[in-house]
Amino acid sequence: MTAKPRMSQRAGILARALNAVITRRPLGTPPGTAAIRHSSEVRSMVLVLTLTEIPLAFLVSEILPPPGRPPHAVLELALILTGFGILAAMARNPHTISADRVALRTGFLGAIELPRPMVRSATHAMRTIEGRGLRRVPNEASAVACSIGSSVNMRVHLEEPLPMDLGDGQSLDVDTVYISADSPEAVTRALKNSTVHL
Repeated sequence: MTAKPRMSQRAGILARALNAVITRRPLGTPPGTAAIRHSSEVRSMVLVLTLTEIPLAFLVSEILPPPGRPPHAVLELALILTGFGILAAMARNPHTISADRVALRTGFLGAIELPRPMVRSATHAMRTIEGRGLRRVPNEASAVACSIGSSVNMRVHLEEPLPMDLGDGQSLDVDTVYISADSPEAVTRALKNSTVHL
């Protein structure tokens, strides 16, 4: 029902997504499946930080003594590639809605896959839920958040509580999932256009 990747798995997700972008591999969304992008605010912030890091790396390198430049270059390259990897992972892992499945994704911090018949509706819900990735929602015992940042703008309602494992060893019966979507209207439209109607 849920997937919360470990650190090594996250690194693999970033590397594969970046490679797919570089090689211009198609997203491969199956026919009849709607793909909805998410996390636009986080994407914008990561893009600015990553692009800022490039000239900053050259400036810092000029200040460092020659022996310190190679290790610094390796560190900066890793930071920049990580930034671009995060951007690629968010772009390559959108939310997807089909007649069978509703996959709610963060990019590289986990995902929730739900049977489409179990999703009753989705509504606008602007709020801040501290943390990132898959996490419990404070003061809502049966709700989880699935977003890369703390800002969410949609609430997905389930037909009945479903048991989910958030990676902390305890099962949680969930009837609400908070997500971020660049186009909330696209989410509601995709749900309405799937074979199970709201």
